[in-house]
Amino acid sequence: WAIDSVLIPDLGHRPVADITQAEIERWIGWRAIHSLPVAKRPPSRATLVIVLSTLGSALRMAMFDRLRPDNPVRGIRLPRDISDPPTIWAPDQVRLFLDATANTRYAALWRLLFATGLRRGEALGLTWTDIDTEHLRLSVRRSLQAHSRAGRYHYAPPKTPRSRRTLTIDPGTLATVEQWRINQRYEWARLGRTPTPEDSIFTTTHATPMLPSVISDAWRSAVARTDLPRMRLHDIRHTHLSHLLRSGEPIPSVSARAGHGTPFLTLTTYAHVLPGDDERTAERAAQMFAESSDGM
Repeated sequence: WAIDSVLIPDLGHRPVADITQAEIERWIGWRAIHSLPVAKRPPSRATLVIVLSTLGSALRMAMFDRLRPDNPVRGIRLPRDISDPPTIWAPDQVRLFLDATANTRYAALWRLLFATGLRRGEALGLTWTDIDTEHLRLSVRRSLQAHSRAGRYHYAPPKTPRSRRTLTIDPGTLATVEQWRINQRYEWARLGRTPTPEDSIFTTTHATPMLPSVISDAWRSAVARTDLPRMRLHDIRHTHLSHLLRSGEPIPSVSARAGHGTPFLTLTTYAHVLPGDDERTAERAAQMFAESSDGM
């Protein structure tokens, strides 16, 4: 994706031996504030990291092939993150959205994402084997990674070792997923096929896995048809985790559910969604000034 959608359109006309570090610095600064051709919005810092890393790998290969003497990406620092902060929906807004999309193709996927906080690739990597209906659990053991919008994809391990995890899901979410299983079997029957336990849960009408880009497009279209605040697909994950923290769930438990590398990452990422903690801390600190019961 980084090559086809960004690097070739932006830099494909430049001879590899002529690209300089100053040119890359100017380009990455420009790219940080201009919309991507497909997304119609500036890239996030995470996207810039992927793009710059891919460019660095290409130029490193050029060094090995003796097409240039150095790698101009080395030493380049990305501009500060200027992307918008995540949008967090309140529980009533989540319910309104799920009600509005209940009869659409993606109803089960939206419900599952809000209920678990899974990353997009993790949800699309699920198979029916990963669902334990008896114990209301799902296992995350792989992630779908797409190379382009043309259907090229592969399955990879989850983002971090801790991302390989088992989550409990609520009965309502399981029922929604089970209804999707019935619909999927009907669709596949028209194609003369029957889903197996190892087939992907979320598939197209052609019995192929849903691609991340298609899901993101469907999400934007679904949100646009509502009066709810505009929200990125990844913000479903932020909404799920923020709700758990605001409800008083221990940070280690939320970190494990998120598949974060450490609870410290969860704390630093979501510290801003814990309103009231400082007020309670101040009240406890003020207790040292309280008068004792004997009036001293």
